[in-house]
Amino acid sequence: MSGGLNFAFTPEQEALRDTVRRFAKRELTPEWLRELDRTGRAPHAEILPKMAALGFTGIVIPPEFGGVGGSCIDATVLLEELGRWSLAIASLLNFAIGFGAFAIIRFGTPEQQQFFLPRIVAGTALFAFALTEPSAGSDAAAVRTRARLDGDDFVISGSKQFITGAAEAPYLLVVTRSDPDAPKRRGISLLLVDSKSPGISYRRIEKLGMRGCGGLYAIDFDDVRVPRSALLGPLHGGWDLLKATLERTRISQAAYCVGAARQATDDAIAYAGQREQFGQKIGKFQAISHLLADLHVQTESARWLLYRAAWLVDQGVRCVEEASVANLHATETLLKVTSEAMRVYGGYGLTMDFDIQRHMRDARLFVIGDGSSQIQRDLIARLRGL
Repeated sequence: MSGGLNFAFTPEQEALRDTVRRFAKRELTPEWLRELDRTGRAPHAEILPKMAALGFTGIVIPPEFGGVGGSCIDATVLLEELGRWSLAIASLLNFAIGFGAFAIIRFGTPEQQQFFLPRIVAGTALFAFALTEPSAGSDAAAVRTRARLDGDDFVISGSKQFITGAAEAPYLLVVTRSDPDAPKRRGISLLLVDSKSPGISYRRIEKLGMRGCGGLYAIDFDDVRVPRSALLGPLHGGWDLLKATLERTRISQAAYCVGAARQATDDAIAYAGQREQFGQKIGKFQAISHLLADLHVQTESARWLLYRAAWLVDQGVRCVEEASVANLHATETLLKVTSEAMRVYGGYGLTMDFDIQRHMRDARLFVIGDGSSQIQRDLIARLRGL
């Protein structure tokens, strides 16, 4: 009887990982990343075309639109390796291939696919995901931003809150309530909106981490008029589209969180092998060595939960539970790894000379955004029959 499991990556996936590594060594230097974090500027126009030249932005897009036509595992390999270098830059890439490409490939009209997908491949199109509102965050179905039909147009009015990269991204994927009289989850529509449309205004919000992937914004829509062709998926049927997008995004998010956790652990191990106290390297002390061993174990378990979920996607299997399990474990692991690694660095971890402080600040987002840890646990519990 032959075995049915294969935990090996293909030669092409190993080559992709190596390409990402060489790109990151050349472009994502510590000095450049620290400057992004310090200034909070948006690197979109600078870095996306460089990633596009290597096929990163087209990783999941079919060849007929100029993409690579890669699998979910291929995209996971790319985002995991990029996350080892920068959570912010990996997240920025996901604005294109996660929020944008996946939804348009699966739910877009032929005209939307023909317009947007080649632009995503070229690195000139990406999407800020305009979901959260002052009264609708974890309760995603509670959105109040209104989209009413007026002739051949939608007219959008309302506000969004905590939208990363909104003013820098060329397009917004806006979650709206198109039928205010329908049941809570049945009157939602998603619209593809030019971020510079008349009537849209932005207010920047200062943030603790993830400062290298664009600003954090509140958005006001003051009777913003967009054509009916902006509708993504069925009218009033956006809830299923929203769930599918979040399911895929949670796998992407888990990928770069796993990559960051691996790198933070490796960096702490390297530091523990150099720093001396009481006449020996601090990595020789059992308290330090066992802490780092535990972090490695937790990161490795998160990694294989991640790839199992990605594999299920490629088999065409719905994996709501597996995606949430992978996301919950990866994001919580990253938070723990970065917090515990600070103990290894001691006082140096509090200085800006070491990147662990940035990793710890960045990690805070992922137990909150795209489904908080509490929401993930609630979803998993319901799927377990509780």
